[in-house]
Amino acid sequence: MYTFRTGIELLTIWDVIFPVFYIFLILVYAYIIRLRKKEKYPEYKYYIPGLFAKIFGGLAFLAVYIFYYGEGDTTHYFQSCESLLNLAFVDFWKFSSIMLGNLSYENASLFGSEIGYAYYYNDPHSYAVVRFTVPFLILSGKSFVATTILVAAFTYSGLWKLFRLLVKIFPDSIKTSAFAVLFIPSTLFWGSGLLKDSYTLMATCYFFVSFYQLFVLRDQIIKHILLLLFASFVLLSIKPYILFAVLASVLITVIHANMKIIQNRILKTFLFPIIIVVVFVLGTNIIVTTGQFAGGYYSSIDKMLKQAVEIQQDLTKEYYGGNSFNIGKFDPTILGALSKAHLAIMAGLYRPFLWEARNIAMLVAALENFVFLFLTFYVLFLSFFTWRKYGFSYLLKVILSDSFIVFSLIFSLMFSFFIGLTTANFGALVRYKIPLIPFFMATLFIITKNFNVEKFSGKKPIE
Repeated sequence: MYTFRTGIELLTIWDVIFPVFYIFLILVYAYIIRLRKKEKYPEYKYYIPGLFAKIFGGLAFLAVYIFYYGEGDTTHYFQSCESLLNLAFVDFWKFSSIMLGNLSYENASLFGSEIGYAYYYNDPHSYAVVRFTVPFLILSGKSFVATTILVAAFTYSGLWKLFRLLVKIFPDSIKTSAFAVLFIPSTLFWGSGLLKDSYTLMATCYFFVSFYQLFVLRDQIIKHILLLLFASFVLLSIKPYILFAVLASVLITVIHANMKIIQNRILKTFLFPIIIVVVFVLGTNIIVTTGQFAGGYYSSIDKMLKQAVEIQQDLTKEYYGGNSFNIGKFDPTILGALSKAHLAIMAGLYRPFLWEARNIAMLVAALENFVFLFLTFYVLFLSFFTWRKYGFSYLLKVILSDSFIVFSLIFSLMFSFFIGLTTANFGALVRYKIPLIPFFMATLFIITKNFNVEKFSGKKPIE
C-alpha cells in the first residue's frame, strides 16, 4: 500500500547512491564539452560553474523543503510522479494516455491507496510538471535527490543558450551577462528544483533565443523552429500567461528589428503605422487562439481579468500572514487593470523591499531587488546625462540599440505587470518573477555599459 511521506521520510538509500553517480556523470560530460569548446568559445569557462551553481540551487531548495518545511509543492510533485510511474506497472496504456495529456475522470479513478494519489490531477497546468518529470524519475530510480539534480541539469540548457546568445550579441559584456543569467541567487534557488518555475524559466529562455535566431540573426532555421515549438508547448502546458507576455514582446520586437533594416526615413515613416497595425492584428489573433487552446480562464480576456481579481483578493487574506501586500482593489476590466499598472509593475520588479523581508529567502530577494532599483536609477541618471549632451533622439538610439534590449524591456514591464496585478504574496511573487530576472538584469548592465562608454571615453557609445 502506498503511504504519504513528508520530510526525511521521502529519502532512501538510493538518494545517496544515484546522486553521486549522476553528479560524476554530469561532471565528466560537462568537462568534455568545455574541453572541446573553450578554445574557440571563451565563454565556456562559465559552463561548469554555471551548471553546478544550478544543481546546488536545486539541492538547496530541496533541503529547505525536506528538512525545514517537511512538505510543499515540490514534495507533492515528486509523490505524484511516483504514483504515475506506479500506474505504468498496473496499466501501461492508461499511463501512456495520461503522459500524453488525457486527464480524464476514467484515468483518475485508477489512482488511490494502492499505487498512490495524483496530486494536482484536476489542474492540467500543474500536472504537466508531473508528466514532464516522470522520465527523470525513471532515470533516477525514484530518487528524489537524483530527480532534482536531473531537472536542474536539464533546465540549465535554456539559461546557457541565453547566455551564449548574449555573448554573441554583446561580446564585451561576458562577465555581467554570466552574472545576470547564470548566478543570480533567486533564479538558482527557485528555478532549479522540482517546480513549475524550473521548466518555465528554461522555456522562456529557449523561446527568446529561438525567436532572435530566426527573425534577427536568421540562423539555423529548422533547429530554432523546433526549439520555438518546444518552448511554446512547455509554456502553454504550464503557465500560458508567460507565453502571452513573450508573444506580445517578440511581436513588438519584430517591429523594431524590421524598422532598423529600413534606412530611408520617409519610407520608414510611411511603413511604421502599417507594420504596427498588421503586427497588432496578427498578434491579437495568435494570443486569443492560444488562450482558447489553453482553456479554462485563459480562454478569454474577461475570464483572465476576473481570475486575476479573485487571486489577488484571496492572497491578501490574513491567513497568509506578514508575507502579503496589497496594491488595492480593481475592477475586472482592461481599464480597471491598467489603473493599477504603476503599482503592479513596481511590485513585480522591485518588491519585496529590504524592510519588507521576513525571512532569509525574502531577504536575499530584497537584496537583489535593491540592486535592480539601484541600477534602474543609475540608468535614469545616465539617460538624463546623455539627453542633455546629445539630445532625445540619440538617447533613444542608445537605449533601443538592439532588439534584445527592446524585448527585455517590453517583456519585463509586461510580465511584472501581470504578476504584480495577480500576486499579493511575497513568497509567490519571488517565485513567479524569475523568468524576467535574467533579461532585466542583463539589460540594465548592457544599457549602463553603453552609456559609460561615452561617459568615460568621450565618444558616443552608439555610432
